[in-house]
Amino acid sequence: MGGSQLSIELMSAAFKLVKDVLKVDRNENVVITIDTTGDWRVAEAVAEATYILGGKPLVLWYPSPPAVGKAADPYLPLLPLTECVKNSDVWIEFNKSWLLYSTVYEEAMKINRTRYICLVGMNVDMMVRTIGRVNIPVVYEFQRRLADLTSRGRRVKITSPAGMDVEFENDPARPVLVEGEVSGPGEYMLFGQVDWAPYEESISGRIVFDGSMWPPHELGLLKEPIILDVEKGRIVKVSGGAEARIFERWIKNFNDEKMYCIAHLSYGCNPGAKLTGNILEDERVWGVVEWGIGSQSSTFKGKLGLASSHTDGICLNPTVTIDGEKIIQDGEYVHPSLRELASRIRL
Repeated sequence: MGGSQLSIELMSAAFKLVKDVLKVDRNENVVITIDTTGDWRVAEAVAEATYILGGKPLVLWYPSPPAVGKAADPYLPLLPLTECVKNSDVWIEFNKSWLLYSTVYEEAMKINRTRYICLVGMNVDMMVRTIGRVNIPVVYEFQRRLADLTSRGRRVKITSPAGMDVEFENDPARPVLVEGEVSGPGEYMLFGQVDWAPYEESISGRIVFDGSMWPPHELGLLKEPIILDVEKGRIVKVSGGAEARIFERWIKNFNDEKMYCIAHLSYGCNPGAKLTGNILEDERVWGVVEWGIGSQSSTFKGKLGLASSHTDGICLNPTVTIDGEKIIQDGEYVHPSLRELASRIRL
C-alpha cells in the first residue's frame, strides 16, 4: 500500500476513534504504544487526531517481543513503559505482540484511572474497514441486543460444520460484555465483539478452530483444523495436523496448568472485519465464534485470573443455540430480535 493510499480515510477513522469512541478531552494525556511489527502510520494518524482535539499524545515505540502478555515482560523496557502507561488518561495499544495481561497492563488496571483500548496489530486497511466505514451506533445497539439474549440464557450448545460440538452453562451473575462502548476508566476492546466467561467447569465437548489462531507466532490463518477436546473447562487432548502440534508444543512449554483452561468466548459482529490472520480482526468477523485460552481478564468476573500467556482461536460458520433457541445458524444471526439490525449493519 502506497503512502498516500487511504490517507484521507485513515485520518477520518483515527479522528472517529479518538473523538467518538474514546471521547478524548482537551489536555488529556494519551499514550500510544506500538512495537516494531505494528503499523506506524496508524499510530501517527491517531497521535495527530489526538493533538487536533486538544489532547496530549505520546507515542512509545519499542522492539517487538517474541511473546505476548506476561511472557513478554523480560523483553520490554518494563519500568519506563509501565510508568508512562499507568499515568495516562487514555492508553491505545497498537502493538502486534500485545501487552494485554502483561505487567504493564496489570499496573495500569490496578490504578484504575486509564481508559485502555486493545487494538493490537491494527493496520491502515483494517482501521478504515473496521472503524472508519462502520456505523458505530447501530453496531452498539446490535451488540446490546445480542448480549441481552445471551445473558438471559443458561444452557448453550455450539456446533459447526468442522465438527465442533460443545456445551456449557452461563453464570447469570457474570457480565456479557459489549466491546467498544467506552465510559470511564477500564479495559476496552474494538467494537464488533460480544464476549463472556461461562461457568468454567461446565464447558465440555469438542472445540474446532478452522479459521485462525494466534499466538503462537508460527500460526495465523489455519491450513488444517486444530481440534481441542475439553472436559470441565480444561483442554485434555489436542489433535490435528502440523499446526495442532505447534500449538500443543507452545502451550506445553509454559509449564503452567492455567494455559490449558478455557478463559472466555465471543461472537463476531463487525461488518468490516475479514479473516486475515490478525486475531484482533478475525475474532470480529461477522458470525464467527472465538474462544480464548489461558489468561482471563478480571472484567469477565470468572475464576481463572492471569496465566503465563493467552491465545485466541476462530471457529467458522457456527450454530449457537441458547436454551433451545437459535441465535446463529451457520454463521448468520437468525434470532428475530437481531435480523432487522443485522441487515442495517451489513448494508
